[in-house]
Amino acid sequence: MKKTISLVAALMMISGVVAAHPFNEAFNEQRAMYGKGHSFTWDGQTYITDHPEEVAAAAEANAANATKLLASAKAKYAEVMAVDFGWTLTKNLLKSSNKALEAGDFRKSMNISAQAEYHSRMGIAQYHQSQTEWIMAVPE
Repeated sequence: MKKTISLVAALMMISGVVAAHPFNEAFNEQRAMYGKGHSFTWDGQTYITDHPEEVAAAAEANAANATKLLASAKAKYAEVMAVDFGWTLTKNLLKSSNKALEAGDFRKSMNISAQAEYHSRMGIAQYHQSQTEWIMAVPE
């Protein structure tokens, strides 16, 4: 049994060295293991495990940035709704972000807008995945 486990481990190590490790897999592994804000090296370059929306939300919390981020989240939501893959949660997040903006809580608005934009981006990814894997949903 030990020989089998060692052989499998060795084969996995060899295949990992030979096969290219796609960036998305590396990013997702690092994000899952260390969370946001962790730096890692892939293909000789250093990256951070922050989603683009988190980077945008980290900007200075002021009216201009909050308004800009909310507008960006609304645009991404319109994009995902155009392909009919919008999530109910996202619409509610946009409403909450708008309320926070009107109340002058710019940090809260920016954080919620970032969540809404992320959910819209994931909805678009879900749409594209469904377009390539639709055949798996057809019964044989």
